[in-house]
Formats: sequence, C-alpha cells, structure tokens
Amino acid sequence: MNGTSHRALKKASICLGAIFATTVARAELPAEPIPNVETLSVPYPESMVFVHDVNMFGMIAGKISLVDVASENRNFKGMLDAAQFASFAESRTRGELYVAETHYSRGTRGDRSDVLTVYDKRTLKQTAEIPLPGGKRALIASNRYTMQLVDNDRFLFLFNFTPAASVSMIDLQARKILSETQIPGCGLIYPTGKRGFSSLCSNGSMFSAQFDETGKLLKQKTLPPFFDVDEDPLFGRPVLVNGTAYFPSFKGQVRVIDLSQDSPQIGKSWSLLSDDDRGENWRPGGYQVGTANDAGLIYILMHPGGADGSHKNGGSEVWVFDPVLQKRVQRVKLEKWGLSIEVTRGKSPYLVVVNSEMQLDIYDANNGKWLKMIGGTALIPVSMFAVRQ
Repeated sequence: MNGTSHRALKKASICLGAIFATTVARAELPAEPIPNVETLSVPYPESMVFVHDVNMFGMIAGKISLVDVASENRNFKGMLDAAQFASFAESRTRGELYVAETHYSRGTRGDRSDVLTVYDKRTLKQTAEIPLPGGKRALIASNRYTMQLVDNDRFLFLFNFTPAASVSMIDLQARKILSETQIPGCGLIYPTGKRGFSSLCSNGSMFSAQFDETGKLLKQKTLPPFFDVDEDPLFGRPVLVNGTAYFPSFKGQVRVIDLSQDSPQIGKSWSLLSDDDRGENWRPGGYQVGTANDAGLIYILMHPGGADGSHKNGGSEVWVFDPVLQKRVQRVKLEKWGLSIEVTRGKSPYLVVVNSEMQLDIYDANNGKWLKMIGGTALIPVSMFAVRQ
C-alpha cells in the first residue's frame, strides 16, 4: 500500500469512528426512575375491552388483558393474572375487578386452593383475596356466565361444579361467602330481578332463586321445559339487553326470557333466518357467539352450510338484529373467519372479532368496515368483555 492510500484509509476510519460515536451519543436515553408505576384513568375509555387469554399451553399463566381497540398504537394497557380456567367480572360501582381462580401448591399439582381475587381498577393491584373453600369452583372454559354481579354490584354469584352443581353468593362489601344454593341438573348464572339468578337445566327448563341481603333464600321456582334439548339446544351464553336474555339456538331460533323481575318470564321466540338463509343452512356458531351494543342491537356470529356439531365452528359473517322488530338490519362480512365477538360501548362502537389466527380484527360496528388487526394481546383469546361503565 502506498502512502496516499494509507492516508486515505486512515482518514476514512477516523470519519467512521466519529459518526459511530455521534450515533451512540444520540441513542442514549435518560435513565427511568425505578420503580416506574403508571395508573389507568377511570372510568375506562368506552373503546376498551377485557380479553380473556385462557392460555391452553400453560393454564397456570392465564390472564386478562386490557386492550383499547381505538388506540393507534400501544393498544395493550395492562394485565391481570387469571389462573386455571378463571372467571372474570368488572364492577361498575365499586372501582374493582374480580377474578375467581385456582392454584395448586406445586404449580400443576398438589393441594388445591380457590380464591376470588379483587383488583383495583386504577392500579390493577390486588387489594383483597376471598378464599373459596371446598374445591368447588367450576373449572370450565372461560364463560362470562360462570360469575355475575347483582344488586348494584354489592353481591357476586359464582358457579360451582364438582360435578354437583351449585351457586355461591358472596358479599363483596363484607368480603365473605353468604350461602350456597344447590342447582342439580342445571348450570351457569343469569342475573334475575334485584338479587337473584337463574340457570338453564338439562331437561329444557329453568331454575330461578331470590335472596335477601344476608344470603338467605327467599323463594325459588323451576319453570316447565320450554325448549327441546335434543332437537334444538340453546347456546348457554345469551345476549342480555336491559334485563332480557336472548338465547340463540343451534338451528337459528331465538328464545326470549325476561329476567328483569323476580321470576323469569318466557317470551315469544323468533328466528334469525329467512327462507333463503335456511336454504343455505346458515346457523350461529362460535365460542362467544353473541353480544349487543348500547342501542340494544344484537350481533350474532353466523356460518353457512351448518349441520349438527357445527355450533362451535365460528363464522364468516356477523349479523345484526333489532330484537324489537325481530329482523336483521345489517350483515358484516368478516375479513377472516371469526371465533368470538364483542362490541364496545358508546355511540361509535367497535366490533371486535377473535379471528382464526387468534388475533383481534377491529371493525366499525356502525357500518361494518374493517379497520385493523391487533395482535399479540393474548395467546388464546376466547372471551372478551366490553367495559361496563
């Protein structure tokens, strides 16, 4: 190498070193304070949903993710632990979140302990833990009707299954269990009247009970069977609108039950399907198959070519119904096959769909337009809960 080449190479090395040093200096960030704790604004945005990740690959690490679907970025806002087929509920009035969960002393085995964990809505910190003795809590796939709040969120009902079925009543103010009601042959919890619940039963009937403030059973009633469990079963997850439950059936009927009073009242059923729809064998299907917006419109996940056993398949469209007129008012064709659906609160709601890739597809619920996909909030997000306030 001659002298000129050597000097040029040395000069280039000095320049590159200067550039590198400048880049490193500019990349330095100020040190963050430790600990760095943020809080959430309460009430939550109307565009927020709770996404229940059952994490079937590691159920001891299930979680509830808080996701703001309207945010341009950083949609993930926080997380709660939700171990072993947990149940979840949000209080409108108490500033609290509730997770009923199960733990084992050696992770996946050992002594079992069930608890109702109470979290603060602003900080997501645990504030209380109510023991649930007896190993009774139902360990079943995520379902909003395994745990429900009643009486202005003062009391909580929790479904038990061992396989003996019962419902525990918990006083959230006193932080204690008040009573346990046996419901043989029945299951799940639908809030009824001021301080009661109803459950669907295996013979097509419905059990209902009312309680006083001490948890004492005031009255109970079992309605005669009103649907055929063999010919056309009902989905156990109805759509609730102003105290009325709309239960879709596997074949596309809607059973209407008024739960606003102390005793359920069976209404007139109607169909989701037109004659053309029946010709194409459209049926409801999916995991969380139905929901409603604040205006009272009902959203149902639907699929064509339905048959016996297709009720868990999900769907390619979401149909929107006016339950008062008993007619379809909108069809939303999904970008990808859907498994569960939820609609956010407010006058400009979002339709949130868990797609076949376990990501969240976001649509404008008013016009059905696909807006974006949000990924990475959960491994297996089977259930969603729109904020209640």
